[in-house]
Amino acid sequence: MTDSPDNTPPVLQDYLQMWNERDLDQIRGHLDRCVGDDCWWVDPLHQHTGRDALEANVREFRATYPDADLGLGSNIDSHNSRHRYEWFITSTPGELLIQGFDVVTVDESSGMINRVDGFFGALDRIDPGA
Repeated sequence: MTDSPDNTPPVLQDYLQMWNERDLDQIRGHLDRCVGDDCWWVDPLHQHTGRDALEANVREFRATYPDADLGLGSNIDSHNSRHRYEWFITSTPGELLIQGFDVVTVDESSGMINRVDGFFGALDRIDPGA
């Protein structure tokens, strides 16, 4: 993973590191530090609830793309316990595999992630002067 911006909350640092974890036995430790028991996780290909399901998703990703790296493609924009950021996944030679963005919600009382909404691809930019 590329270096995180200075404003990256610790809970998101662990979450992002989880996706880059090569030691599959360490994935659960990341999850236990950053994701709530009933976290809802959804993207265009997956929708599931809970740590066990998210762990299975990360393990599947690692099995499919063992040498891939997740990097931040933007700063993290935060308000009201919600965080949005762009990300990208590259293969070992630096080939872009996919990019997208997430909106992550953190439960204020536990400090744990309780929802992740993921989107694939870059948004088309609109010229406001057009």
